[in-house]
Amino acid sequence: MNKKRFSVLLLALALVFALAACGGNKDKEPVKVDLAAFAQTLTEKYEISGFLERMDPEDADMGATMIDNTFPGLREMDLEQMEIYLCMVSFNTGEFSLVEAKNADDAKAVADLFQTRIDSMTEEGMNYPDTIENWQNNAKIVTNGNYVMLVCSADSAAIVDDFNALF
Repeated sequence: MNKKRFSVLLLALALVFALAACGGNKDKEPVKVDLAAFAQTLTEKYEISGFLERMDPEDADMGATMIDNTFPGLREMDLEQMEIYLCMVSFNTGEFSLVEAKNADDAKAVADLFQTRIDSMTEEGMNYPDTIENWQNNAKIVTNGNYVMLVCSADSAAIVDDFNALF
């Protein structure tokens, strides 16, 4: 076999292997993340707020009301998972919320609600300069597929890294 035919054969084989490798990713299962477990990890690993409390969407007296006041319309969305942890004092020292939406459009809607929260806290901040500064400097929204996280913490960068590592 001459060198030219051998080179063409090698090139053809490399192309076949490259195409096969690319096609294999289509069957890959999307990552399923347990947001409740991740939320627990965050509360144990980071000092987000000494006044942080999980909001139970089924608790009509407290959790549902707080979620509705903080993220209007969120509970009415058809979501896979929702973990909302809010600071229970007016001088908000940090919080986080984790949501798995059913599709990209809903994930975008959740991110928009989270941005509204950031805007509210940076514009009003309950008139506490430290709260406003914390939200201006530390609030982050991260989306991975249908998963969306809002975090406000001095450790936001590390928490974002932990969240991204789940995927």
